[in-house]
Amino acid sequence: MVILAEVAAHTDDRNLLQQMVNDARDAYPTGSHFVRRAAARVLALAAWQRDDVHDAMRWLGDITLFGTPVFPHALDLVILGARVASAAGDAGLRARVLQATDALERERPTVPLFSGVAGYARGILERDAPALVAAADALRLSSRPLLYASAAEDAGDELSRAQRNAEALDQLNAAFDSYIECEAIADARRVGRALRRLGVERRIVTHPRARTGWDSLTDSELKVINLIAQGATNRAVATQLHLSLHTVKNHVHNAFAKLGINSRAQLPQLMRGSD
Repeated sequence: MVILAEVAAHTDDRNLLQQMVNDARDAYPTGSHFVRRAAARVLALAAWQRDDVHDAMRWLGDITLFGTPVFPHALDLVILGARVASAAGDAGLRARVLQATDALERERPTVPLFSGVAGYARGILERDAPALVAAADALRLSSRPLLYASAAEDAGDELSRAQRNAEALDQLNAAFDSYIECEAIADARRVGRALRRLGVERRIVTHPRARTGWDSLTDSELKVINLIAQGATNRAVATQLHLSLHTVKNHVHNAFAKLGINSRAQLPQLMRGSD
C-alpha cells in the first residue's frame, strides 16, 4: 500500500493514489500498530500532495517516524515529517523529526544513507541551503536516487530563494535528470517549472529510457560526453555549459558507467563504433 502510494505520487497516477487512500482509510481503524502506521503514512502523503498541510499534520499525529524494523519507506517518512513540520511551523512534529535524525545518526557503524537523510531532514527544518547541498552530495552515490533527486531539488529551491541562481541551476538540473531516469514524471514536471522561473527550459522524455548505451544518456550527459570526446577538459566543459565542475564530474562518472568504459581514452573508439 505504501509503495504503490509512493509510485502514484511520483508518476502522477491519481487513480492509483486514490485507490491507496481508500485502502488506507479502510485499514486504519482496526489495523495493528504497524498497519495503522502504514495507513497514516499513505494518508499524510496524499494530503501533502494536495497541499493540505493541516490534514497531513493530523495523519502524522503521534506515529513513530523512524523505528524498527526499518523498511525502505521509513526514510521517506522522516523527510515527509520534516516537510510538514517546516510548512506548518509545528514545534511538536519538528521535535519528533529531530529525534528521528538522532536515531539515524546513532547507528554504529555509521550508515552513510542514514546520515545523509538525517542531514537532509535538518536542512529542510532550518531552510539551510548549504546543509541541503551537503545532503544531496551524501545521497548522490546512495542506492536511493529519488532521495538524492529530492534533496538536490530542495537545495536548488533554497539557493534560488537566496538568489544564488547559478548554483540553483546546478542542483535543479541534476534533480531533473535523476527524476527523468527514474520515470518520476510528476517530480520532473515540478522541477521543470522551477527551472523555467530561472530561464531554463527542459524537455521531459516520457518514453522509457534504456539503462545502458548511448540511448541511456540524459541530454546533459550527452552534451558533456560529446565535448569530452572532442578533447575538452572537465573545467572547459563546465565553463562552456555553465555548470559547476562537480556537476560535470558527476555527469562523466554516470555516463562512463552507462557506456561501460572507465576512461576518456576509450571514447573515440566507442563513438566510431556507434556511427
